[in-house]
Amino acid sequence: MANCTVIPVPALSDNYMYLIVDNETKQAAAVDPVDIDAIQKAAADNGATINTILTTHNHWDHSGGNLKLIKAVSTIDRVYGGIGDDVPGCTHEVGDGDTFKIGTNTTVKVLFTPCHTQGHVCYHVDDAHVFTGDTMFVSGAGNFTTGTPAQMTEAFDKILGLPESTYVWVGHEYTAKNCAFACFCEPNNEEIKKRLEWAKGQGSIHSGGEGTIPSTIATEKACNPFARIDSLSVMEFCGPCDDRSERMRLVRKGKDDWGRMS
Repeated sequence: MANCTVIPVPALSDNYMYLIVDNETKQAAAVDPVDIDAIQKAAADNGATINTILTTHNHWDHSGGNLKLIKAVSTIDRVYGGIGDDVPGCTHEVGDGDTFKIGTNTTVKVLFTPCHTQGHVCYHVDDAHVFTGDTMFVSGAGNFTTGTPAQMTEAFDKILGLPESTYVWVGHEYTAKNCAFACFCEPNNEEIKKRLEWAKGQGSIHSGGEGTIPSTIATEKACNPFARIDSLSVMEFCGPCDDRSERMRLVRKGKDDWGRMS
């Protein structure tokens, strides 16, 4: 039996917050709770008590609700954020390999994944879930805002090193557009073509659709061009290049250039 339950909560136009509930104690962690009313309603609807905030990174659409939620919910006594990321309200700065618990049974292990921000972290929960913020999206990756292609390559390697059955919970609903670029990058990949049609049919939770979360590590290995920089078809897209980090840069550049044209 699983130790925790994950409840996705849509926010803003395309953000995802999450409530991670320890099944035994009903103590909960709120992940990137930018909309404090929606996350409190999710907790109430599920009989959970929020005592922890997990922040993937310091951008306002992920950390902007922290101080308000701390003020509104007296049971919150821990706010986690990455080392050097200046997360609002942070009480525990965490780095690679740090561990802690939600409630009595739900374990959390930190993956330090700087690039999108200098202290971005992902949270590997209960050996079954990973919350990737703006590092990995479904069939995509976050912008390399403060970092380098080498950092994003290392971040993806960490995430993709988790078991293939691991559920991937991302920071934004960008899947249909990401899959469209993936088809452009790998036009002969039938799995990606199917994934695009599926994503179009699912739509966005934010506009009444079903949404596309969670993904899995196995699916990202098959359908995410940023996770496939060692595949022959992505290498062909990048052109002659032996350096993995340079291929990561070229896929990012390709996505950006494609986005301006599409």
